[in-house]
Amino acid sequence: DGGMTESTTHFGYREVPESEKAKLVDRVFSSVAQKYDVMNDLMSFGAHRLWKRYFVATSGVREGDVVLDLAGGTGDIAALLLPRVGAKGAVVVGDINAGMLRVGRDRLLDRGHVRHLDYAQLDAEALPFPDRSFDGVTMAFGLRNVTHKERALYESHLVLKICSRALILEFS
Repeated sequence: DGGMTESTTHFGYREVPESEKAKLVDRVFSSVAQKYDVMNDLMSFGAHRLWKRYFVATSGVREGDVVLDLAGGTGDIAALLLPRVGAKGAVVVGDINAGMLRVGRDRLLDRGHVRHLDYAQLDAEALPFPDRSFDGVTMAFGLRNVTHKERALYESHLVLKICSRALILEFS
């Protein structure tokens, strides 16, 4: 055909053009935001809840830390991190999907979590924070939905303070 073909990436069990993945992921999460935990329960037979608790318990997050929780729209990881960061720390919940962020914010509010939380609609591949601004970055079950995983990991590295950690929890 003489023209350049666009790179593709995985979306479920099929290959899609890279330029389409973000829109497809957004559409899926906008439609399942209210039922996302049920979906993860089915995919993991409920084990994702234990994995999340273990993930945070072994994170090394301490009192006073400021943590960025990417793909954190459900609010689950943020709720587990809050007691660890304490009154001197904070958790920034970041998600690309506004619907997921709303659901997570509402859940956290319903549980009485108001203080030491911020929310940001953002793309993990282009984080809007200065370099070295976080003591930790977490991402639970979100890396699979990122088009350019290496870019998201690089961005996470940039916003981490020296000697801090990025922690990824994923089904794979």
